[in-house]
Amino acid sequence: MSSSRVGLRLAACLLNISEARRKYIVENIAKAALLDKNGKKHPQVSVLNIFSDQDYNRSVITIAASVDKLGLAEDLVRHVPGCSVFLFGEADLPEKRSLVQRRKQLGWFTRRDFSALQPDLGAAPARRCGLTGSEHGFCFALFFFFF
Repeated sequence: MSSSRVGLRLAACLLNISEARRKYIVENIAKAALLDKNGKKHPQVSVLNIFSDQDYNRSVITIAASVDKLGLAEDLVRHVPGCSVFLFGEADLPEKRSLVQRRKQLGWFTRRDFSALQPDLGAAPARRCGLTGSEHGFCFALFFFFF
């Protein structure tokens, strides 16, 4: 008897990245989203879309995963060294703050020194890079919604 995937609960993740002009970096981050903690492709994770805006140097990667794969952020931090992760929406438990609320709380648009900022996961942003990245990685913001 084969197992049925009917009834599988899915979560969609919008992964916002402060990079678009270097396509290979965006693609490597998308590939890292597919890997489990051992570096093997997780069968219940798919990259649905990658949208990059060259002018603003930002990308959004849309990822679908089973609800039991919500450790995606931890896996990304493991596979993309130096990145900073800030959670909002369903990923921001227990508060579930919106992106607007999170940005206000963090002083996203008014802060000058980001080195003291503590991300939810990963490395603190480097002072010289601000929120566009760290010494070796990039700033991510993750949002989950369920269907």
